[in-house]
Amino acid sequence: MFKEKGRGKIKIKYKVCIIGLGNIGLAVAKHVRKYCPKIVGYDISQKAIDRAQNLGINSFSALPLADTYVIAVNTWFRNGQPDMNAVSDCCSKIALVNPCALVTIESTLSVGTTRKLAELCNLKYVAVCPDRWWEEDEINHGVAQLRVIGALDEGSMKKALDFYASIKVPLHKLSSLEHAEMVKIVENTDRYLKIAYAEQLKIICDKNGLNFEEVREAANTKWNVEILEAREGIGKECLPKDIQYLRNLDPANILLDAAVQLDECYRHNFAVLYNTQIKTPKN
Repeated sequence: MFKEKGRGKIKIKYKVCIIGLGNIGLAVAKHVRKYCPKIVGYDISQKAIDRAQNLGINSFSALPLADTYVIAVNTWFRNGQPDMNAVSDCCSKIALVNPCALVTIESTLSVGTTRKLAELCNLKYVAVCPDRWWEEDEINHGVAQLRVIGALDEGSMKKALDFYASIKVPLHKLSSLEHAEMVKIVENTDRYLKIAYAEQLKIICDKNGLNFEEVREAANTKWNVEILEAREGIGKECLPKDIQYLRNLDPANILLDAAVQLDECYRHNFAVLYNTQIKTPKN
């Protein structure tokens, strides 16, 4: 970091600022710190700030000045629509601090969000590089795995490629911001559909006195078949939210609607069978 003078004040400027210090943002901060000691974190949650501070990551509740901002905040699906307020708030704050910085968004986005925010906030260099981080296996599926990236223009792409190369993250280039936004929700929807199919098979096997696991294991011996486990239903935040983002792009969603209804039915049956509370996905 270095000290930048302006309007009679001396302000510390950091190389990289990670915005959002939840599970993904904190993992990103820990990874970036390996290659860039001039890193700082930002979050509106004091609990998140304290957790990052305890790990040695300097963090604040006021957005600091930086050359690169990595946005890793949560997004939601509320009132039947994607909720991009958290990302929008981040972009608005960056615009006030350093609109010429590289802004790369790793959060899940509805298609078209980034370009609108870049224009609205007059941000010069913007990219979308969705996370593919999995907390259960950070060694093989951590921050530094192959990911997709789309950018606002050639200048944005160059800066983004340079940044991710500096932190050893391999990238698959896409032609636009919108393609990168779309890929993320497609990835998670694909996973949702595969789980829903496994749930449907489990229901059918149970109704017909068949052992689902025996059928699943046998079918998976074929080279192009991969039936997933049927557990307690599709929970957590990402998959239930992202399938809604995809559904929102086209009102004619017969397959996606059926998958959502199937999971609701499966979770209800599971709760009744095992006398547990029905787990409602977070939106």
